[in-house]
Amino acid sequence: MRVQLVFATLVWLWGADAARSSSRYAFYRSMVVGQRNGTRGAGRGKAGAALGNARRVFGGEATTLTSYPPACVLLDRYWSARCSAAVVALRWALTAAHCVSPQIAYVKYNSRRPTSPEGDLASVHYLYRHPGYKVVQEDEGRGIDVTLLHHDVGLVRTRQDMVLSNTLQLDPMQAIRLYNPIDLKNEEVQVLGYGRTEKSMQGEELFEVRLRLVFCERGAWFHCVCGVAAARTGGGARGVCSGDSGGPVLYRGAQVGVTSMGPLECAAGKVDPAEGATSVFTALYNYADLINATIYDTEAALRMRMIPSGAVRAHAATALLAAALALQFVPAR
Repeated sequence: MRVQLVFATLVWLWGADAARSSSRYAFYRSMVVGQRNGTRGAGRGKAGAALGNARRVFGGEATTLTSYPPACVLLDRYWSARCSAAVVALRWALTAAHCVSPQIAYVKYNSRRPTSPEGDLASVHYLYRHPGYKVVQEDEGRGIDVTLLHHDVGLVRTRQDMVLSNTLQLDPMQAIRLYNPIDLKNEEVQVLGYGRTEKSMQGEELFEVRLRLVFCERGAWFHCVCGVAAARTGGGARGVCSGDSGGPVLYRGAQVGVTSMGPLECAAGKVDPAEGATSVFTALYNYADLINATIYDTEAALRMRMIPSGAVRAHAATALLAAALALQFVPAR
């Protein structure tokens, strides 16, 4: 009872401390349309045109893989960037649960531009999502908003080893256990994502932005921390936007989170988020054992839930078709 009281008090204090913005929130991946002949995503027509101008980074800047060599991008079968991620083991990339979908076909790594010939490519074998992943989107009077988000953590397993070109200072799996973002209020973090800005003319590339961690405005965003613009000369809006879902959040070189979502203003090409609007990250510290068990302990009861990828489902469909054809030619007795 005492533990519950302390937790409830912390949640209340976080909510009181957080800046109350007028922004509504959505997943970055769902904000972007209009990539392949203007048909990507759910929006088309006027709505699709508006979302097609979605920018990816507020006040960030292009960076290189020396910032964090494991940074990688998840591509669909059309070679288009869907989400960001980070290589955490030879055949494993860590991302957000809402990024884990059958559309993911490849992982592009050792490259700062998804469409460039540089870098390496690994095909997706299996997809995993936290078994408790849950999201609720509802209208509280201002339009659809994300009112609940639980366990936004996922893994992508590849068919080929992903060997990084640059040496890592910290083992990715050990680094997750070093810092609990819940304890890092007002500390500066580095957020990476394969996106673009409204000024970008070369498509998606690796960007970074520096943000200050604060308490999130909703206690129902479980194991989440939020980021606002860190103090700097010139000020202005800064944060992550569409295209950065699943990207690594770093503190002192260690990955402490994955990018989950942000304000809907990200979907408007020339509209800045309201004052106090934050970028939302899922903290990884409490998921270290689950991630480790999913990757290394195939017998563990506590593992992420595997969901079928497009490749796996296609293989299964082919097998069923072959079986059906074989049955047609079984001689009657």
